[in-house]
Amino acid sequence: MMEFDRALGRGASGVCCSGFFVGLATLCGLPGDVRALELGEGFDLAALTSHGIDPKVSDYFRSAARFREGVQVVGLRVNGAPLGLVDARFDYQGQLCFTQSLLDKAGLWTPSAILQSGVSPDQACHDFLGEFPATLVRLRPGSDEVSLVVPTQSLRGPDWQAGSFTQGGAAAMLNYDLLAFDTDGHSGPSRFVSAYTEAGFNLGNWIVRSRQFYLSDNGKGSSEHVYAYAQRDIGSLQSTFQVGQISTRSPVFGGLQLSGFQLFPDGVSRIAAGNDVVVEGLAHSQARVEVRQSGVLIHSTLVPEGPFSLTGLSLLNGTSDLDVSVIGTRGGKRGFVVPAASFGSGVPVAPGFDFALGKVREAVTDGREHPVVAMGSGTWGLGAGTSLGFGVLSTDEYHAAGGTLSRVFFQRVAITARHNLSRDKVRGVSGARSALSFSSPLGAGIEMNLSATTQNRGYRDLMEAGAAPSADVLDSLFRHQYTAGLTWADSSLGALSLSYSRSVQFDGQGTGHVFASWSKGFKGADVALIADSQIGPPRRRKDRYTDRDERNELPATGLSLRLQVSLPIGENHRLTSYASRRNRRSDLGTALAGRVNEYVNYEVGTERDLNQREQAVRARAQIMPRYTRIGLGMSRDAANTSYTGQLQGGIVAHSQGLTFSPYAVQDTFGILSVGEISGARVSTPQGPVWTDYRGYAVIPGLPAYSNSHIEVQTQSLPRRADLKNGTKILAAGRGSFNTVGFNVVSVRRVLLEAHDERGRPLPQGAAVFGEDKAFLTSVVGDGLIFLNNSDQQRNLSVALPDSTTPCLLQFNLEPEPAHEKLYETASAICRAP
Repeated sequence: MMEFDRALGRGASGVCCSGFFVGLATLCGLPGDVRALELGEGFDLAALTSHGIDPKVSDYFRSAARFREGVQVVGLRVNGAPLGLVDARFDYQGQLCFTQSLLDKAGLWTPSAILQSGVSPDQACHDFLGEFPATLVRLRPGSDEVSLVVPTQSLRGPDWQAGSFTQGGAAAMLNYDLLAFDTDGHSGPSRFVSAYTEAGFNLGNWIVRSRQFYLSDNGKGSSEHVYAYAQRDIGSLQSTFQVGQISTRSPVFGGLQLSGFQLFPDGVSRIAAGNDVVVEGLAHSQARVEVRQSGVLIHSTLVPEGPFSLTGLSLLNGTSDLDVSVIGTRGGKRGFVVPAASFGSGVPVAPGFDFALGKVREAVTDGREHPVVAMGSGTWGLGAGTSLGFGVLSTDEYHAAGGTLSRVFFQRVAITARHNLSRDKVRGVSGARSALSFSSPLGAGIEMNLSATTQNRGYRDLMEAGAAPSADVLDSLFRHQYTAGLTWADSSLGALSLSYSRSVQFDGQGTGHVFASWSKGFKGADVALIADSQIGPPRRRKDRYTDRDERNELPATGLSLRLQVSLPIGENHRLTSYASRRNRRSDLGTALAGRVNEYVNYEVGTERDLNQREQAVRARAQIMPRYTRIGLGMSRDAANTSYTGQLQGGIVAHSQGLTFSPYAVQDTFGILSVGEISGARVSTPQGPVWTDYRGYAVIPGLPAYSNSHIEVQTQSLPRRADLKNGTKILAAGRGSFNTVGFNVVSVRRVLLEAHDERGRPLPQGAAVFGEDKAFLTSVVGDGLIFLNNSDQQRNLSVALPDSTTPCLLQFNLEPEPAHEKLYETASAICRAP
């Protein structure tokens, strides 16, 4: 150590010149980031020379740690996402060279300019920083990592023609979501059951899916078929082909339910996973929330009492409104509309051509036949941030045309406009509808979005064409729709969110919905104020063709206020107290919620009606027993006792049998195996999964045409199990079924207390040999010998310093190893041969 100190030129203070130390750490592969210190004394050049070290290295490592010149294997991160290991090339100064292989691994565009030519084209350094100067390059030689923060426009889109994506495979799947209410009260029993299923299979990159609902309300059952289609990507057209019972996805017209086929750009096919549409509201009690689009139920879920926010909805299209119903377990039903114009840029639309042909599946009034419709549209990119689209729709009795224009200014200010014209040949009426949306940051943490939709009295969509509605029905149509949203976050004043929507009919009556929330943290306590208001006359909506009342009531006028304070109790539990006021009713309540472990969450609470002086209690639990998800709830007040239950998950049938998943299975999925180990925890893009009794687990969803990381959590493995590689990087093509296997090596680690025939501990430093005289390890103090895998190391010998012939090591182990122990201990005697 003293020689090492002198070589580094350590001064009297005991601090060495760390510029050289960092460089030495980098060359020797020492772990951890080491920060260079600036020392005025410099290096002792004579000491460096005496130890055979070229003094020039002092200049190389004087300022800071850097990578060595040449090709190094490093970990790569792009915009925070780990992409695994890559061969990276560095110049003499330790600067990164953007080679073609690095750009391909990072998914970045290749610049046209080249800074330095290489021996081969793959070794050439491209001028990526010159093309995208906003890029940040962070080199961490201490941890062998390169981190890039790049602008979004430098990222490549899906490479349809690349052969590196997985293709093919065959498997069947079933998603299920079962929900049940049972209420007993003064007014009699009430029961509701819903069952959502999605079934299908993947075969040769074809995706076949069928989706349906079953509803039973107090014994009155009904089924609702959403769609059944087959789908496949067509690389040469950079589009997706879909045939069967489909929902059209044109960015110009509202969605139609057709029996036919359509061709649309790839970007639109990821509406369900990629949209940023949020539905917010306030539940007065535990409630069921239903979301419909184009008359189709697309989402149904249970929410607890209080504010709720729904994201990741499986939208059928980006141009049709959302009808939201909040149905309480204590009775009562409220509803509001989220206009499609408010989606703005939240629903991605890719440039390309869209075409659909088919027969309308929706019910048509007046005994008319279901029309055959043809529709087509095109969207073109007009430079950075600008797109323009046009489309036409036609049947024998109806024609429509429309256009869209989207523009993004300064990378964050977005404006979208859409204008549609219609012509009903049967009734001889024409009309127009226009929509405009705007979203922008206003500075100081404020974000704003606005939208407006207007139509004249003669506008008809396809399902309204040819009908003869009465004057009352025409008066009940909306004339204007407006939405406004505002979010503001400030470290000292808290976070504020405000959303407003209003619809005005041709008869002058209007309905509106306002949702506002403010929250702030105070030294561990969180305070929130939530307001929900529905404005409008409590009347029923008229059917515009038959002039009959529909079952769903329009929202009634009412203001709901809720003030709540939440306090943490330990790390995984929170106590929340609240006061609420709605429709002349005032309540006080307290709830305790927490997490028992990664499988169980719970909430218990009590509430008191201050007006009626009645008490209510409730409890619910969310359980995920590895292969499914279970929700259980109970509430009781003076008038009713309610029970709720929910069961969710997915099942995959593959060549090795059936495997269960706690999450819904997506379009692109797979199966992983971790040897034959049960209960191994594996991280996937959809969340953690656990292997079953055979060692299999479902990869419920994989993003198409991009890298996905599948990683085994080694702490979940038995102590005697080792992995050759615990991380896999998978690039999946859409519609493929993927299999991933992790090779498990079972080892038996043993710590031996070895003695000679006289009972003396074997001497420290004595060499231990295995079969064929291969060196394994050496004896440490007190005769201890550690064997990393004793199953493969039975015939052992030890070379003693006072003997020319090695002694043979003899020891006995238990027949079966202890799986939960890192290593076993045993005694051994080394006998002369």
